[in-house]
Amino acid sequence: MDIVSVRDLKFSYGGGFSIDNLNLSVEEGEFFGIIGPNGSGKTTLLSLIMKFMKPNFGKIVLNGKDIGTLSHKELAQIIAYIAQDFNSTYDFTVEEIVEMGGIARSRGFFDTKVYEDDLEDALRTVNLLDYRKRIFSTLSGGQQRRVLIARAIYQKTPIILADELVNHLDLGQSLKVMDYLKSLTNMGKTVIGTFHDIMIAGKYCDRIALMNNGKIMKIGIPSEVLTKEIITEIYGVEVDIIPHPKKKYPIVLI
Repeated sequence: MDIVSVRDLKFSYGGGFSIDNLNLSVEEGEFFGIIGPNGSGKTTLLSLIMKFMKPNFGKIVLNGKDIGTLSHKELAQIIAYIAQDFNSTYDFTVEEIVEMGGIARSRGFFDTKVYEDDLEDALRTVNLLDYRKRIFSTLSGGQQRRVLIARAIYQKTPIILADELVNHLDLGQSLKVMDYLKSLTNMGKTVIGTFHDIMIAGKYCDRIALMNNGKIMKIGIPSEVLTKEIITEIYGVEVDIIPHPKKKYPIVLI
């Protein structure tokens, strides 16, 4: 069952970059990755899904509802967004950051109701319950991103968008963050993520969409998208692709 449907989407910044007649569907419970060169339109697509910008043409349907008919609060009850750029110097505590995800189910901005069981479950899911009183800015980059995942969990939405969540993290932190993100699909959530690291996407995603110049060039399971011919054409580099000896996901050799 499709939980996200993008149909005939068109968008232009005005004389420059444009998304032209883009179509894609994401199934419920899927980890769906979006890859592509810098400037290919990955973040723009997520911004259109989140209603940060309005398309020139086309329709985006989330969980059976056209986002054009939804208020921002109604949208926030369906989809949680984890941005690639966030303020890492917040003086809020970890639990205060997570509680911000509750605005979607509050009666108003100053409604201070805390769902304690949900808060603890969210922090426990990313193994940060013991850090709940720590100041956000004192955490490592990987821990901060896990807090943002916990906030998305606390928001209680069926869909989570994560934009370049593992940028600027070392290998160990990247894999740990991705493990937690992947675990959300085991909770029944649908996760859509954008990635610069195509091997990370190949390891974790159920399906991948490859974008270039505002268009989707290929959608499929990782082994169908991460091929020598496709990567060489889109990224302009000579590569070889081999399957992981045990887990079989594609490994890119440069």
